[in-house]
Amino acid sequence: MIVEASYIPVVEDYNKDSTLKLSAILKILENAGNCHSDSVGDSVIAGSNNGKAWVLTDWKLEVISYPVYGNKIKTQTWSQEVKSPFCVMRDFLLYADGELCVKGTTQWVLFDLNTGKISRVEPDLINKYQPESKKVFEETRLSKIVEPQDFAVEKEITLRRCDIDFNDHVHNICYLDFAAEALPENVYKTVHFKHLRITYKNAVTSGEKVIAKYAKTDEKHVVCIYADNNVLAALVEFTE
Repeated sequence: MIVEASYIPVVEDYNKDSTLKLSAILKILENAGNCHSDSVGDSVIAGSNNGKAWVLTDWKLEVISYPVYGNKIKTQTWSQEVKSPFCVMRDFLLYADGELCVKGTTQWVLFDLNTGKISRVEPDLINKYQPESKKVFEETRLSKIVEPQDFAVEKEITLRRCDIDFNDHVHNICYLDFAAEALPENVYKTVHFKHLRITYKNAVTSGEKVIAKYAKTDEKHVVCIYADNNVLAALVEFTE
């Protein structure tokens, strides 16, 4: 099942040059995925309140061109055919005025909040999503982000209440904002990244601080985000 949705961006979704922010693109695609889940009766908030939560482990995004202010935004999303009962993939396409601008894929696990363990995704739940055989990327597995050994920038970030979502964890898009804080000023202001990878390792909860550490390796800008007990929470990789 391919689900289409429209989205009307708001002013804070845009950069000064009228291009859509990378974080806004993630938000739009996330909302498209939620629409798909709602349409098959698998509400993410209701599921979490009942003890089962979909947990995002990975993002991969390719920006062909950045939408600009005034473009009409439409999305398509679908679930891939399931290869393992413990891991599912969801793909995305984003169009601006009918032109394909962004391709993305995500990886998810179903987490039992009572046992603290990953759950098997049962066939009846998979079938509700009517998985598609098509994929936006040819790779069968997402590439691994390598944790650098040395860093050029280190920033401490104090969590805000608004960073915490309905699962009592830092919301996944916030990690991209944390990573942006650690980018060198000239990189942040001048580079429009075309490729983004995020891997989520450990959830950060309220009341903690995080440390964002930046390094450039080859042509990749990597930010590692650590909880205040020095546990690696997420890796964010930007490529021009």
